[in-house]
Amino acid sequence: MKKTLILLFCFTSFIVNATSLKTDNPVRKPSGQVGVMTEPQSKKIAKYGEMLADEKYAEAKSGLTAMVSKSGVSGYVQAVIYQLLGHIDSLQGNYTSAAANLKKSIDLDAMPNATHFGMMLQYAQLLMLNDNHTAGLRALDNYFAIVDEIPSSAFAIKANAHAQLEQFREGKTAIKQAIQLEDKPKESWYQLLLAFHSELSEYREMAEVLNTLITLSPNKQTYWMQLSSVYFTLKNDKKSLAVLALAKEKGLLEKESDYLQLFKMYSYNSIPYKAAETLQEALDNKKVESNFKHWKQAGAVWYEARELKKALAAYDKASTFASDGDMDLTRSYLYLDLEDWPKAVESIKAALQKGGLDDNKTGNAWLMLGMSHASLKNYSQARTAFNNAAKYNKSRGNAQQWLSHLTTLEQKAAQQTASSGR
Repeated sequence: MKKTLILLFCFTSFIVNATSLKTDNPVRKPSGQVGVMTEPQSKKIAKYGEMLADEKYAEAKSGLTAMVSKSGVSGYVQAVIYQLLGHIDSLQGNYTSAAANLKKSIDLDAMPNATHFGMMLQYAQLLMLNDNHTAGLRALDNYFAIVDEIPSSAFAIKANAHAQLEQFREGKTAIKQAIQLEDKPKESWYQLLLAFHSELSEYREMAEVLNTLITLSPNKQTYWMQLSSVYFTLKNDKKSLAVLALAKEKGLLEKESDYLQLFKMYSYNSIPYKAAETLQEALDNKKVESNFKHWKQAGAVWYEARELKKALAAYDKASTFASDGDMDLTRSYLYLDLEDWPKAVESIKAALQKGGLDDNKTGNAWLMLGMSHASLKNYSQARTAFNNAAKYNKSRGNAQQWLSHLTTLEQKAAQQTASSGR
C-alpha cells in the first residue's frame, strides 16, 4: 500500500471547510492576553513579514530568532514568532524544524482559537510529510479532542495517514466520513476510498465507487477498465462486457491490451461475431499488432460466427506470418467447405511446402489434395496425392478407398470421352 498510495494531502495554510462536523468539545480559552504586543514588537513583526514575502528567509529567520530569545516577550508574541518560524521552515522544506516550531507555538496556548486549531492541524500534516504517520495521527487525535468543528479535510488527512500505515479499515472509515461531510467530495477522496476497498477485497464496494468516479470523470479511461475488471471478478460477465463496450463507443480504449480485452470478453460471453468484428477493426486500424497470433484469432472467431469468407481472409493474413504449414492446412479446410477446389489445392500445396507438420497432418494434407484434384478432374495429380497419403498410417485406409474410387472415376471419364468422339 505504501508503494501504491501517494501522499495526497500536503502542508497548506488552514482553511475551514464549508462543511464540517461540529463537536461537543468544551470551548477553548487561550491563556494570557491574545493579540497584545508593543508597538516596537509590532513593527519588527511587520518588517520580518515583509522579508518573508520577499523570500529573504535567512534574514527574517535570524531576526525572529533574536527577537524571541529576548526576556520579557509575552507568550502571545512568542507564539506569533514561532508560528512565523515554522512557516519559513515549511517553505524551505525543513518539515522537522517546521513541526518543532509550530509545536512550541501550540504549547504556549496563546493564540486565538482559529489560529491555534489551524496550527494543530498543520502540525499533524508536517509530521506526516516527514513520514512520521503514527505521531501525525496522535497529533490529529489531540486536534479532534479540542476543536469545535472538524473540517472534512481533516478526516481525509487522517485517512491518508492510515493508508501509509496500511491500516485499511481505519482509513476507510475516515475517508468515508470526509466524503459524507462534503456536498461535492474531491475525486482524490473517492480514489483513496477505492484503494481501501481494493486492499480489503471489497469488490462490490469498489464497483459502487468506480461508478461514482465515472460520473465525476466520464472520460477517464482507467475507471472504465477497472470497473469492467471488478465486474468480471464478481462474475457479472455481462456487466463487465457492457462497460468495456461502452468505453469503446466513447473512444476510450487506448492500448492494444484494451482492445484485446474487449475481444476476449465477447468471446468469453459467446458472441463470436462481435468478437471477430472488434479484433478485425483493431487490426485494420493498427490498434492491435498485425501478427500471426492475432490474425489466427480473428479467423477462428469469424469461423465460429460462420463467416467463412472473412475467416479465410484472416487466415490468409495469418499464413503470411507462419513458419510452418499448419495455418495453410487450416485454410484448406475452409476452401473445401466452400468447394473452392483451386484455392484448396493452392493452400494445401503451401502447407506441404512449408512443412513442419506431424505425420497425421501430412497424411491428411495429401489426402485432401487428392480429393481437391479429383474434384477438378485432375486424376493424374489426384492419384499421386493419394499414393503419398497412403504412406501414412492414419490416412492410408481413406487413401486406398479413394484410389479405388479414382479408378472408377477415370473409367467413367474415358467412356464419356469415347462417347463424345463418336
